[in-house]
Amino acid sequence: MQKDIIPRFHAALPKIREWIDDYLLRHADQARPVHSLGFRRLSTCFPQELLERTKVVTVARVAFPPVERFGLPEFTGMQKMTFAGITFKDTFFLQTGRSAESLHFHELVHVVQWAKLGVDNFLLAYGLGLIQFGYDQSPLEQMAYTLQRAFEQGSTAPQVVQHIEQLTDAIWNQVAPLVQEGGGGA
Repeated sequence: MQKDIIPRFHAALPKIREWIDDYLLRHADQARPVHSLGFRRLSTCFPQELLERTKVVTVARVAFPPVERFGLPEFTGMQKMTFAGITFKDTFFLQTGRSAESLHFHELVHVVQWAKLGVDNFLLAYGLGLIQFGYDQSPLEQMAYTLQRAFEQGSTAPQVVQHIEQLTDAIWNQVAPLVQEGGGGA
């Protein structure tokens, strides 16, 4: 990993936050609460309050923040990827035609991760995971995919939110020393 990546991440965070906030604002009128979709199994896994405050937006193409413009060219390839969904804070965006309940479950895992870590720490943990392991093996994605498979097989852990929070803490405990060594805490 490049030694200057952490300072560049920190320098980019305000721009990434601004892009995310603008993106959420531009789509606010299309956002629907997840609970309004009527997925019965989600309501057995997640608290009603989470399903009421989490929003979903359907878009033709799921956007990834243009972080290469913010000084992080390592992520240029992410701009070219096609995603079924992406989560920003308490809102997730799904590609048109991608409406499986298990995909909603996957994105809800990310909503819990965002809430547990906060915006900056989530972005740092997610970004460093991508840099170190690539998309498929990045820890926050691995967690979401593993839990999604369990959901699809009907074997979701009880108290799934607490489980996600514990796993997220463990990931952050691995990332935090890298963030501190790299020139500033989050």
